[in-house]
Amino acid sequence: MRQFLPILRSRRLATVLGGEGLSMIGDTAFEVALAWMVIETTGSVGALAGILLAHTVPRGALLLLGGAYVDRFSPRLVMGICHVVRAALMAALAVLTFIDRAELWHLYGVAFVMGTSAAFFTPASESVLPAIVPEEQLDRGNALQGLAEQISYIVGPVLGGLLTAADGSWLVFALNALTFAVAAVTVRWAPRAPSDQPSPRVREVIRDIGEGLRHARRTREVRLVLLVISAATLSYSGLFAVGLPILARSMSESAMALALMVSGWGVGQFIGALCAVVTGLPRRWGLLIIVMTVAEGAVFIALGFMPSAWAAALILCLLGIGVSYSSDVALPTFIQTTTPAHLLGRISAVMQVPRVVLEPLSIALLGATLHYSLQWGFALCAVPVLLVGLVLALDPSARRLSATKDRAVQAS
Repeated sequence: MRQFLPILRSRRLATVLGGEGLSMIGDTAFEVALAWMVIETTGSVGALAGILLAHTVPRGALLLLGGAYVDRFSPRLVMGICHVVRAALMAALAVLTFIDRAELWHLYGVAFVMGTSAAFFTPASESVLPAIVPEEQLDRGNALQGLAEQISYIVGPVLGGLLTAADGSWLVFALNALTFAVAAVTVRWAPRAPSDQPSPRVREVIRDIGEGLRHARRTREVRLVLLVISAATLSYSGLFAVGLPILARSMSESAMALALMVSGWGVGQFIGALCAVVTGLPRRWGLLIIVMTVAEGAVFIALGFMPSAWAAALILCLLGIGVSYSSDVALPTFIQTTTPAHLLGRISAVMQVPRVVLEPLSIALLGATLHYSLQWGFALCAVPVLLVGLVLALDPSARRLSATKDRAVQAS
């Protein structure tokens, strides 16, 4: 219990994390308001899908570039610039919506800029924590960050729905602008990195990206973690985007069935992050990951046979506890403690690439399978994690993986 008290007393961490938590709440509220606005004004699911693509494509295309710039400058600087840009963008959209001048092309433009910003902000946000907390407290720092994220997923959508219903989407956009502005101020409490440099030439940026990719290719533990992330993306992306909605529809005519399952997962994630704050991470992280792949595979198969939404929500809650504890907190801690500081932004970006590339494939494959069989569709979700679990179980170096530098597998 005493081990996590010092991190709770860190004023710098509380300030930065408080601002980021507010911006995450604004962001999740914005997602609800934007989706509602698009459907309400166009009645087109295709338009909504197009806007999501306008966000996803630049984010995926520029992730490695974003990681290189984070290492060239500093996480604090990159995050601050992204917050200012997004605050101005949200303020402009709020005004356009309030005066009833917002058009569909405006929303495409907003999605494109937000996706571009995310390509730089994501590696920066995953690289800033080591500058704020001591290395021995990184696991609990990441757990606190995970708690803030889970709270935003609970509070943000509800807030977005209430404000949209009360006075329209413009109010949510204005709120999001305000939260970004607050975060732009609070992120200044993060230390200024000594690596701030003049703007690099294109050739230097390409060289930096290549250096990060070579490090990922040559480092065995990074390759193992990329394998885990790839399997998780293939299993989870389709399950949440397509699988759970179809499962809920097979159980009930009400949208509450889906809400119950998603809420069960969210509660589990919250509990798992809270446990990580209190206990820290286990010494044998590699073994925990292997056990979790078996648990994930079993739960995915069982979901296809669940008799009710309540039963599905219960096992999703239990799984969420394990996943949050073993992966959502441990993965960023592992990256931060085993990656050289000058490469942290680039390796953080590399870790995001499988999520961007494999997510559409996961959704397409599961969608096609569910068209024929619900049970076989959920069994398909289990295959990637079970295969990777088998690979890791047969690899002694994977079993020795730890989220701390002194016990980590050495690069090879």
